[in-house]
Amino acid sequence: MNIGLYSGAAGMRVGQDYQDLISENLSLQTVPGYRQSLPVFSTVVPAATAGAPTSAGGNAASVKMTRVTDFSQGPVQPSGSPYHLAIQGQSFFEVREADGKSGYTRNGEFSLSPQGQLRTTDGATVLGAGGSPVTIDTSKSSAISIGPDGTISADGTVQGKLELAHFDNPSTTLQSRAFGRFAAVTPGAAQVGIAPGDKVLQGCLEQSNGNPVQQMSSMIQAVRLYEANQKSIQAVDDSQNQLITTLGGHPQG
Repeated sequence: MNIGLYSGAAGMRVGQDYQDLISENLSLQTVPGYRQSLPVFSTVVPAATAGAPTSAGGNAASVKMTRVTDFSQGPVQPSGSPYHLAIQGQSFFEVREADGKSGYTRNGEFSLSPQGQLRTTDGATVLGAGGSPVTIDTSKSSAISIGPDGTISADGTVQGKLELAHFDNPSTTLQSRAFGRFAAVTPGAAQVGIAPGDKVLQGCLEQSNGNPVQQMSSMIQAVRLYEANQKSIQAVDDSQNQLITTLGGHPQG
């Protein structure tokens, strides 16, 4: 394989992966609390292996892209619903996934089920202190108050407390799951309780921390990257065809 073709193909792959990442960010832009993915580009020089393209100067280098999650705070906006919650800081709400395991989310777009349990938009159960479902009794009062530490009260009577968690390094201790949620990479990685200085805001929703204008600008760059490598492959292919024609002689008519 020609080194130019190899490098060009690797570049096209990175360009496509970059476009996929941006498309995912844009498609989830309206999900409250969504954490955007960011690209990290690096140069990879593979070790010499059978069949790998090489040259007198060594092995061909190629560009590689990996994803990292941006855990920075998103903007918070009022929603008016008493069951909509946002976290100011780095903590997470804990929910019970369909498989029974704990999930962690920044999306506080919750609602009350007919059984009085707090749930996510896709039906996951929001957990309270001790890992039990959050159950709110609205039969005597509809004036529900949720304090900065997650304490749930009705007419001054405490009904429970949200199970909040935080992580020393979410970039390495959390992995992405469906619906913009996360799972702990290793058991015990979550520190139970709201992080010092964080607070829960009732009647608000945190927006995605992505910027759609920046995403569209990045998409243009990704398309140009893809096209540039596509053109480089075509140039190498044309050059090889010309060399073969020159060395082999012109075909007879």
